[in-house]
Amino acid sequence: MGASTLRALGPHYVIAPPGAEADGLAEALAPVRAEPRALLLLAAAEDAAPVLLASLDELARAARERDADVLVLAASGLAALGPDGRRPAELLARRCGLTVVAPDAVVSVEPDGTLPAVNGTWWRCRPGGGAEPLGGRWPAAATITPLAGGAFWVTEAAVGPARPAVLERAAAPRDGLLLIIGEPAGPLPSGAQLANAAVLLQETAGRTEHLVLSAPWAAPVELIELAAVLAASLRQEVRAAIGVPVSAAGAAGPDVRTVHVAADGGEGWEPYLTELVARPSERTVTAVGWRTRPDLPPAPGTARYPAFPGWELEAVAAGLWLRPAATADRGPRLRRPDPARPVLVVGTPGRPVPETVWDHLGALLGSLPTGAARLALAVAGMLDVESAAVGRFCARLYGLDWIGAESVAAGAAVEPWPRAEAAVDAEGAVEAAVEPEPEPEPEPEPESEPVPVAVPDPDPEPDPEIESVTVPEPAARVSTSGGAFVAETSGETSEGTILLPEAIGEEPEAVPEPEPVPEPEPVPELEPEPEPAPEPVTPVAPVTPPPPPVTPPPVSAAPTEADPATPAEDGAALAARLGPAYQRLARRAEDVASRLPALRARAEEGEQGPELVAVLLQHGDCGPLAPRAELLAAARSGAPGPYGPYLRCLAAGLRRLPSHYGGVLVAGPAQDCDLAAYAPGAVLTERAPVTGLAAPGADLGEDIGIEFAIWSVSGRRSSAFGGPGDQPTVIFAPGTEFEVVEVEPAAPEEGRPARVLLHEIGGVRPGPDRLRTWLARRDAVAPADRVRPADPSRYALALGAA
Repeated sequence: MGASTLRALGPHYVIAPPGAEADGLAEALAPVRAEPRALLLLAAAEDAAPVLLASLDELARAARERDADVLVLAASGLAALGPDGRRPAELLARRCGLTVVAPDAVVSVEPDGTLPAVNGTWWRCRPGGGAEPLGGRWPAAATITPLAGGAFWVTEAAVGPARPAVLERAAAPRDGLLLIIGEPAGPLPSGAQLANAAVLLQETAGRTEHLVLSAPWAAPVELIELAAVLAASLRQEVRAAIGVPVSAAGAAGPDVRTVHVAADGGEGWEPYLTELVARPSERTVTAVGWRTRPDLPPAPGTARYPAFPGWELEAVAAGLWLRPAATADRGPRLRRPDPARPVLVVGTPGRPVPETVWDHLGALLGSLPTGAARLALAVAGMLDVESAAVGRFCARLYGLDWIGAESVAAGAAVEPWPRAEAAVDAEGAVEAAVEPEPEPEPEPEPESEPVPVAVPDPDPEPDPEIESVTVPEPAARVSTSGGAFVAETSGETSEGTILLPEAIGEEPEAVPEPEPVPEPEPVPELEPEPEPAPEPVTPVAPVTPPPPPVTPPPVSAAPTEADPATPAEDGAALAARLGPAYQRLARRAEDVASRLPALRARAEEGEQGPELVAVLLQHGDCGPLAPRAELLAAARSGAPGPYGPYLRCLAAGLRRLPSHYGGVLVAGPAQDCDLAAYAPGAVLTERAPVTGLAAPGADLGEDIGIEFAIWSVSGRRSSAFGGPGDQPTVIFAPGTEFEVVEVEPAAPEEGRPARVLLHEIGGVRPGPDRLRTWLARRDAVAPADRVRPADPSRYALALGAA
């Protein structure tokens, strides 16, 4: 018989003489399963020691090619203590740079696929030094700890009597077998350990219950991979809970909910995404459970919440992800949850987050399920100066913790070791694909091991001798797995890995928008106003002489005998004017205020119900009060009469809302507009409130004589008072003044009416190019592709007309 050689045998490696496979080695090794992240070498020859030493670098390269960071060396006595008190396996781990698992006694191969160390122990030896016992068999059996509520805690090794408090409340779903896997700051059980534990528990239960996995201390990608491996191994559907299923009543059933584990081990916040399912027949892992609100319309898609055109709001493990529709990026889906709070991730890496996105933030927050946890706001996309300023201000307004822009790595999946990346596609399915360079992990797991380059030992003399391995003839008995485990896959894919469909292609651009041109002008500090005083209601004196005749606007008119003088009297008069409709409108306004922390905080300053009702009427349907044309005529008359309380309440309510610094569109009806009245430099005082759209891709409707493009400084965002999908809306208070910057004639060949460019007077005045740049984004959208609001007449007004 010739000299022994190193060679592959199935998914494993062997050191054996020529022809050993045909002599029974292949049959004996066939039941041994391949372990994810591990490469097994069976030394079945008397001359295995020199071959192993000479081939150690080759083995290390093969392990890294398979994304394995553990070498399992089934060589008898390799981990036995030497005369110097060290184990030979420790020296090999240091030399190859990988964790080495080896026995300290003779090894045999059992028909059930396990490798017992006869009267001995398997040891884990790390490259940095140290060894720890694993038990008498490899792979070692997982530790199973029964919990209340029908759940089981499955860990790689035995755990002490102390356990996280959340486990005392764990509850299995109805007809489900809940396995909570892993431990704080500890490794997860391997796929084989988990599969064996699941089979054992199912057999003990006497029936095949559906499996539910929970890995509260692991990254989402680890939970996804374990669910996929287990589903493929057992050939059955496996569900994966995001967080830990618990029951407030202390028993399983319909009261079961899921929570993340807090830093102290107790119950944390409730995730929006609650459950995934791994289906081996479809080779996918799909989102199937998420929290909803019964008072809202059905979700627009799997794990989705209402958003606005061109964008989607998706439930992810870490919280929420607001992203462009049909994006191919997957990083935020695999973001590791923060134990303290959920995170709203906005945008996708490499794409800008336009300023108009923030207009929808209030409406989006209002469509979410209730929860006590405070959201944090992180931006995965590209932020310019203006969008960052508005986003930071909106975070303060809505009571969110501003994290700001993050790098691609910060928002991507957290992976504690290089391996096949799993991701959830745009339809909720998970894809496993081998990446050449996985994204780095900002906070690596304590148990993960680096994979350094192999460094030859400068002194090879102390390398130990390696004894031969005893490979007994396989006993004629049936494997305990009962044939339930799938066969090994070919190529570099580790056993049990699900190969899923290809990634979706390059995402289409929802709205073509040219890159905004940076401007040297300063951006104003957008701070919330604690008092009404900083935002004047009375019009600012015109800066361009000669000024028009100054007529006090309705909102600042001196009270008369028929006009109440105090805010309380104004509110009472508005409520009386609305009659029975006031209570209905007040409840809607109160619902908006309850979702906006800034409005909740300001409620302590006094009664704000009538003020928010006035904003609600101006933003949407003012019919319960009066036709819009009648309100317009009364406001412009200078003597609003019975509508004076409404106008003053509206001005006060607008001061509670966030400012808008950017472009706004208003439609001028053809029959009411005279282009000659808008000369550059002229100042227009609009006594009536003005409502416009802040979306450059908006369709203003038909029969438009003039398209007013306004650069807003203190207009107020009112989108929180609209419904899901409404375009961002801005309201200017009565008495606002505008300066004409430029007049552009109509372009019938382009389907564009005449256009008047205006700047709102007050605050920091930007250069005119900033408004032109905003309009360039509008012109880049074809008229046929623009989105028309439900009622364009709300945004129609001949600005400054008497």
